[in-house]
Amino acid sequence: MKNLRSRTLITFFVAALSIFSGLLPAKGASFFDLIPGGIATQGYYGVTFEERQPGVGELISVISSYSIRTDKNEVPNSYLCSSMDDPECSKGAGVTAQLVLPPCTNAAQRMCIEGLALASGTNALESAKLDHEIPGPRTPADPVTGLPAGGGPSLWNSPSVPNKAGINTYGVSVRVSYSQFREVAGSAGKRNNPISLQSMRVSVFPVQVTPGKYYPIETYASTNSDGGRTYGSRQSGTDYDLLNDCAWSESGSCGKYVDFADNTRVALTLRMGSEMTGWLYGRLKDVKVEVSAIDSKFNRITIEGAPVAAPGAYGVIKKSELKNNPKIDARIRLGSNDFGYNEMINSPFSSGGNYDPVGNFEDFAAFEPILKTMPNARSQWLIASGASVNGYRAQVTEKCFQDKSKLLGIVTTNATIYENGAPEFKNGTLNYKVAGLHHQADGVTLTRGTYDLAIRSDVARCVYGFSDAPFQASISVIGADGQEQTIATESIREDAKREWLFLSAQNFTFSSPVIKVKLTQEKKLTAPTSTNTKAAASATSTSKKSISCIKGKVIKKISGSNPKCPAGYKKR
Repeated sequence: MKNLRSRTLITFFVAALSIFSGLLPAKGASFFDLIPGGIATQGYYGVTFEERQPGVGELISVISSYSIRTDKNEVPNSYLCSSMDDPECSKGAGVTAQLVLPPCTNAAQRMCIEGLALASGTNALESAKLDHEIPGPRTPADPVTGLPAGGGPSLWNSPSVPNKAGINTYGVSVRVSYSQFREVAGSAGKRNNPISLQSMRVSVFPVQVTPGKYYPIETYASTNSDGGRTYGSRQSGTDYDLLNDCAWSESGSCGKYVDFADNTRVALTLRMGSEMTGWLYGRLKDVKVEVSAIDSKFNRITIEGAPVAAPGAYGVIKKSELKNNPKIDARIRLGSNDFGYNEMINSPFSSGGNYDPVGNFEDFAAFEPILKTMPNARSQWLIASGASVNGYRAQVTEKCFQDKSKLLGIVTTNATIYENGAPEFKNGTLNYKVAGLHHQADGVTLTRGTYDLAIRSDVARCVYGFSDAPFQASISVIGADGQEQTIATESIREDAKREWLFLSAQNFTFSSPVIKVKLTQEKKLTAPTSTNTKAAASATSTSKKSISCIKGKVIKKISGSNPKCPAGYKKR
């Protein structure tokens, strides 16, 4: 969404800090906490890398159109639309829709949240009860293009699973972003052109409903100082409390973010259009997934997993020292034009920028010498697809990963920096790159990484050219120095229907390791007939064995029907 504003906006000295919206929740430390003398100190540049949680004004549904600049002097415009048929939408050549999907209210409804379940430890999952959908801006469905209706986030109550604040309340947000290109503005624009799903962000988060002077969020049209049309969001009332750490605001209360209790598991069930295909990514571990068709256009998707804490990174540097740090200086220049860079350098005040963690390996490497780990990272339960917040899209080259008819896989990690696409298949292994700081906030304790890969069995077979015989799997983590790390691994696990493979790597260290998954297969399994499919699947799932293999100090766990140690390893 463009140019969101809030009446609670806090400005830190310079316009460069407008990158930090006042609608964002406070989480952990900011880079200003590292500046000697605190926030009032001048002359520093700060940077953060973190998977921040959305703030008030982001979890609302908005449709807008935008003008396309024909020359650099043209003032850009964004127009707020009440619907796809609003005349304001015809003023732009393109339309964007950021929608929050509502809870399902009947069996016929589609593009909605069907259910939430939680568990503590090894206990069975228990269904949470919907409390209510948060009031705020709404957008109608569009039958012409198939755009779904937009609502707000929802509050759910768990029967017996409290969060870390000791209360049983959780928020759910499913944000989807669509775009439509009408080619030209005005009546000549093609109103009926198709829409396309650009991204999705699914989040379950513990909340504490906090009473106070709070009001529902509203959207409004406005005009910038340069004369350009724009829009924003704000609380609808006056004399209000600050929105620090609030996910949403409604009459008399706000939903403040808190943390998950230890050993919590979450399962979320969605009714989603079949256009949600390809690869998902995010913050989970011990992932499970089930996908079943509702009809020819919609699926029921259940994703289960445990939340993970993904620590962010932050750092500061004196602006006068940037000339002595050319890599850092170059990344700052790349993120701004010459005017903006010179304004930042010449201003006496401190300023900075925030980087989304998805795909930002080059930025992270440049700033890494000055970075420290943020303390008190909250656990997150997050699944996303498509473009990241910064617009990054992973490049998919493997032909087996280009099927757009179904969900192919999920990759999740607690790494600070990670990719948002499928692993790269290279030299016989599925390779996935991550990055993070070596130590936790205390500067001593090693940061330990987690990685989970859920991949459709038929996709894995396509990649390797395998038959339907059982797999063997090995996982290795190669550090930036090229050395293999000692890790605790859970090798292959195939579900009872033999539709999904689940692999996991735990306990590796940073800063820039590559996780490698290798599948092997010895013999072909005769395809079972329709009468003994269940029996064959059951036999496959119960015949798995595990062995431990050792090479020097490295211990690797191998699972399969007939596991063998890789070359250079000996059975322990």
